[in-house]
Amino acid sequence: MDIYCVDTSSFIEMKESYPKDIFPKLWENIEKLCKEGRLIAPVEVKKEIEQGDDDLKRWIRSKNIKKIFMKPDNSQVELVKEILKQYGFLAKPEKSGPNADPWLIALAISKAKANLFSNKYIVVTEESKTRTDRIPAVCRNYNIECINLIELFRREGWKF
Repeated sequence: MDIYCVDTSSFIEMKESYPKDIFPKLWENIEKLCKEGRLIAPVEVKKEIEQGDDDLKRWIRSKNIKKIFMKPDNSQVELVKEILKQYGFLAKPEKSGPNADPWLIALAISKAKANLFSNKYIVVTEESKTRTDRIPAVCRNYNIECINLIELFRREGWKF
């Protein structure tokens, strides 16, 4: 079963390009993935979204959505240290506030290691797949599949 580890950029893309009032079925489908435990994110993603004050912030605080945000365990903390040693650009020192990128990758890696045969953990981000200083490049180096929202929709067979 595919389990999606979602980046802040993908939630923002949903809000901006697929507003809930125009694409209600999409948001219902996303909420269904959340309820099924097939869409997860590190708590750092929640912290990034909470810096805004909009419908997305209110949506992630709803009963069915807030449970998708996972606090890191010890293995993820160690993975983040390892990731940042090799890929320091993920730390983004110019950014004030939370920084979810290394935590997103660590979540996918740790969950994949813990569930070797039962589930496939896939990172979902809107970051460039061609740049070497972005999430998709780091995921490739860890053999973690990385897709964007449109690819998630296709995988799930959603049509609107």
